[in-house]
Amino acid sequence: MTDSRLPTHLVVSGILRQISSEGGSGVILAKGDRESGTYVLLLRDRGGTVKLVERRPSADFGFEWQVTQEETAENERKIYDYCDRRSSQDDDLWVIEAQIDDPERFVAQMRP
Repeated sequence: MTDSRLPTHLVVSGILRQISSEGGSGVILAKGDRESGTYVLLLRDRGGTVKLVERRPSADFGFEWQVTQEETAENERKIYDYCDRRSSQDDDLWVIEAQIDDPERFVAQMRP
């Protein structure tokens, strides 16, 4: 690796461990490049609402986690279809799905 980022498979593993430590459950829906892939999170709360969370550039030239889509359980297919399209266009993409009690708090504590 030429930069100081952790390999993606280690980052994904850490995210799954954090989800588990908070009483949630997580699975990998799609695996991307082991070393330098990108990743998105599908976070489902106990009410069934699904949020797509992505790491995006911020105004200060860094990165931040942003909820880019949110759907109720009845319309969740829209988010899954979006992830399928992204995965077909980007072989490096990891898609992680998790059920967790407080997705907003989980996203707020994640490091960009």
